[in-house]
Formats: sequence, C-alpha cells, structure tokens
Amino acid sequence: MPAQKILTQWRILQPIHFVLGLLIVLTATLLLWQHYGMNLYLRFDPSNFKKVSASDDRDTEGGKSLGSLSTNPKYWRLDCQLKEGHRSPYCSIDLDLSHGKQGIDFSKYADLTIQYRYQDPREQINLVLINFNAEYSVEEDYRSQKFTEIYLPGALGWSTHTLKWNQFNVASWWIADKKIPPKWTDNEFSNIREIRVASGLYPKRINHQIDLAYIELHGKWISNNTLQLLLLLLWGASAACWLITELRRAMQALQHSNKQQQALKNAQEHLKETNQLLTERSMRDPLTLAFNREGLSVILANEPPNTLSSIIFIDIDHFKKINDNYGHAIGDQVLCLLTQHIQQQIRPSEQLIRLGGEEFVLICQHSALAQAKQLAEKLRLWLFSQSWPTGSSLSCSFGVAERLENESFEAALHRADLALYRAKAAGRNRVEIAE
Repeated sequence: MPAQKILTQWRILQPIHFVLGLLIVLTATLLLWQHYGMNLYLRFDPSNFKKVSASDDRDTEGGKSLGSLSTNPKYWRLDCQLKEGHRSPYCSIDLDLSHGKQGIDFSKYADLTIQYRYQDPREQINLVLINFNAEYSVEEDYRSQKFTEIYLPGALGWSTHTLKWNQFNVASWWIADKKIPPKWTDNEFSNIREIRVASGLYPKRINHQIDLAYIELHGKWISNNTLQLLLLLLWGASAACWLITELRRAMQALQHSNKQQQALKNAQEHLKETNQLLTERSMRDPLTLAFNREGLSVILANEPPNTLSSIIFIDIDHFKKINDNYGHAIGDQVLCLLTQHIQQQIRPSEQLIRLGGEEFVLICQHSALAQAKQLAEKLRLWLFSQSWPTGSSLSCSFGVAERLENESFEAALHRADLALYRAKAAGRNRVEIAE
C-alpha cells in the first residue's frame, strides 16, 4: 500500500517536474542565445553605402562655406573651407537613409559606433540624427525634422566611439526655431532619414578635413528588458496555471469526496440487500455488458419510491436480416457496438438494460418525458450516423414513456412497448411517445 501511494504521488508530480524542467531549459537557452546571439547589425561604409553627399551653409542665411566629398575604399573625406557669412558656418557629410518617405528605425538597436578622424584635438565634430515625424515634420520643410545631436572630440589619428541613445540631445536651436511643444522635445529615433557628420560648434575659419570610416548600429532582436519581461510573464503564467490546476484538482477532490459521502449515506440502508443480490446472481449481460433482467431488478430495488423517471424502449430495425445475411457473429458485434455507442451518450444516472435479442431499455432517472424524448431523438440520429460492421447504416425505433405516480415499472414499460410498436408501424427509425 505505501508503495502504491508513493507511485501515485510520483505520477502527480511528473507533469510539474516536466514543466519546471522545460522552463529552466528554455530560460537558460533564451538568456544564452540573447547574450551570444540574436545580434542585430547595420553598417554604413564606402563599400556598402552609396547615398552620401557633402553639404554646407551656402544655401541658408548668406553662408559662404564650401564643402566637397571624396571617397576611397576605406573612408569618406570631407574637405571644408569655412568662411564668414552664416551665423554658424559648417560643412557636413550627409548619409541619406530614406526610402521614399520612410527612414530607418534606430530605436530597435542598442547603440551606435562611429569611427572618424579629425586631427585637431581642439575642435569637435557634430554627429546629428535627423528624424521625421508627421506630428511636427512636413515634407516641404527640411528643418522641421527633429535634429538629435552629440558633439565628439577631435584627436590625433582615428577615433572610435560607441554611443548610447541617451547620450544624444535634441538640438536647442531646433526647439527654439520651430517652437516645439514640450511633449516632442525628447529623443526620438523611430524614423531616421539622415545621418549628418558636420564640423563642430564655432570652429576656426580655416580649411578643415574630416574622414569618416563607418557608422555601425548594434542591437539584439530581443532586448534585455524585453527578454526579462517575457521570461517573467512566462514564469508568472506558468505559476498561475499550476496554482489554478492545483486549485481545480483540490476542488474536484472535495466535490468527489462530498459526493462519495452522500452516496454512501444514501446507500447504507440498502447496502445489505444490494450486496446479497450482487453476490447471488450476475447483473450483466455477458455479451454486451449492459445490465440484464436481474440487473434491472437490482436497479428498481434501489430506486426510491415515486422517483421521477422515464423509460426508453429501443429496438434495432431489421436485426433478423443482419443475422440472416451476415451471420450471428456480425449480429453480436452490432449489439456490442450499439451498447458502446449508447453508453457514450448517456449520463451515469441513466442505466441501459438488454431485455433480450435486439431489445434494450434505457431507464432515465430524474428525467421527465420531454427530456427522455430529446435523449431518444439524439440517440436515434447518433446511431444512424455511425459506421457498423455490416458496412451500411443502422436504424433503431424508440418508444418513450414517463413513469406516472404510483405506476409500476411493468406498466410503464408496457406503455413504452406500445409506443415502440407504433414507431415500427409508422416506418421505423423514429421516436414515438406513449399515450
């Protein structure tokens, strides 16, 4: 007995262990994959990006600076002659990222790496990301786009910087010039149409040279925060499902226990008589395992007086032809399969009895005439739609009677039998109600 109890508990725990192990493996796999894989990468350099141009201040506010761009396989070079005229003279390398009206969503990347050369350490370069948003930008006004920028120092030789998005700032001149409301003054990288690498703020009015080797964007297909949230939701959902399952199991066990206690209490006064009947004779038909006439006697003996019940008399149409044409072995298979189909469609409180041959009686406790008729019609359609060993459909006729108050079972059965004969006479494969 203890061994059986331990085995039962182990079988209950197995699904829990399986789900827990699966969650652990899945979590470890996703974390490792996110750390070492899931890489999102985009690079702009002279070998793979061609929409590059030089710009300067000559087209605005009286600017006179002159910028020109040259390209070799390793970098772009901006030669800039800064001159007085514009309030803030500049030259820039412009990378056009637009495809029609759409740019690139930088927000799905984690950072940006730039490699450049600006050999005067006293100067700075200005890296600008230009974002288009229809809420404040219009196609006809280039400067209506949001200018988000950062200033990077010059240095001897090549400089490489990896920048996070929170290191950028929206240009104050853009906010002031366009009178931008506060809700649009935060960084925004969802639709970057252009990257600009320009001379810094207030450089000397001399010739400048800026080399740009590449700009790279790095990220993950799933960010750390998103992955952590997904894993948290996964574990939380699994824990919730487990708790709900355990709660339902406990409630079902409690309900089952209550039903058992009630059933035991109701059966105590009939237990001796029922046990004596079960030990003295067989209650089941040996072929179909439905109740036989002796089983019917036990059922009626245990039925409380004046209990609402109905009787359905069932007869297989043309069963003799099945035996004559296919043999008694096939006929026996039909009887067994019919019993199985009916048992699948009835409630535990409804008992199927084989009276003999192809005749069956279904006792429906706690069912009125209308409910019994509905069940009979359901069974008729269900049986007619099934496959049978004969290879053809099988129909049955049904007679239904509700047991009247103080009426004997035999009298009610006789009325159901008369209704069955009317169903046969009316063409079979139908349900008739007793008068």
